[in-house]
Amino acid sequence: MAVTVSRYNHTRKLEKNQELSIANFKFMLRSSTPFDGTHTTTASLAGSEVSGNGWTAGGETATYAVTTVDTDDARGDFTDISVTATGGSIGPATQGIIYQSSDNKVLWHIDFGGSETAGVGTDFKVTFDASGFEDNDNV
Repeated sequence: MAVTVSRYNHTRKLEKNQELSIANFKFMLRSSTPFDGTHTTTASLAGSEVSGNGWTAGGETATYAVTTVDTDDARGDFTDISVTATGGSIGPATQGIIYQSSDNKVLWHIDFGGSETAGVGTDFKVTFDASGFEDNDNV
């Protein structure tokens, strides 16, 4: 399945104006959420949040770190997320949203390219590409 990452229309502006805190990101699972770049907050999204059975309502913390690549370059990367399904399955989820939890501003929409589910005792994993997220938008 091909994963597609899309920025919301205001994401670059928020980055350039330094309006984001790297300490306040969440990754929310969603189902049936058509991407519309004009959305600005989680409240404006259509579709259903996927949570329960181990996955936290509102999403899991998405830890972000910036590392130096060489003397004049840096790379931002989110730490991979893994949650074990307990008491039932996590999912199905078809997308994820990375948002700023301090003000619920949506930043990136990740389409999994299909439906993902983790059965009881299985981890629901979100793996971000180690080559960096912000510059290449790889997950």
